[in-house]
Amino acid sequence: MSHVVLRRVSWMVFFGVALVGLGIGAVVAVLAVSAANGFREGWQAIPVFLAIAGFIGRIGNCKVIIRDEVLTVVNPLRTHILPKSAIRGVSVDGGGTLRFHLDQDREISSFAFGGSLIDHFVGSSGKAERKVEMWLRADRAESAAAAEAVAPQARWTRCTSADAAIVLGVVVAAVGGIWMAFTSS
Repeated sequence: MSHVVLRRVSWMVFFGVALVGLGIGAVVAVLAVSAANGFREGWQAIPVFLAIAGFIGRIGNCKVIIRDEVLTVVNPLRTHILPKSAIRGVSVDGGGTLRFHLDQDREISSFAFGGSLIDHFVGSSGKAERKVEMWLRADRAESAAAAEAVAPQARWTRCTSADAAIVLGVVVAAVGGIWMAFTSS
């Protein structure tokens, strides 16, 4: 198995539609405000859109990745890398959140499979739980000895497109602010 990516299809659809809708709304806002007050006022929707796009991108990037001996939980801010030997179990809590149980009563929750109204009808958290359980049971004895020395890790989540949108929004806001300061009457 090379890798399996688990994510909610409904999130991808929702965030894709939201991003396109906000993009169209931002263009309409820039054009409408620019027509009434000039581009000096209209450009301000651009950094707002970029910041929201970055936020949406980080949430839409959440997923669970299953590789041969490692499970990776990508959340909006933190990514958890869990060797198979460190995972004691997986469950879905009463609210529909997928949780990975580690030693010493530690738990890692998956934001991608947090509780949702749609999940109560579709059962995507339960399906993800079953896939992870099958992965955990497969070759468990061999993988425990191979990955015993590897501890779970956590690092900041990298999402190039979302981070680029946020940085570009800050740059546009700074350049626009400087431009407005130098061109004010």
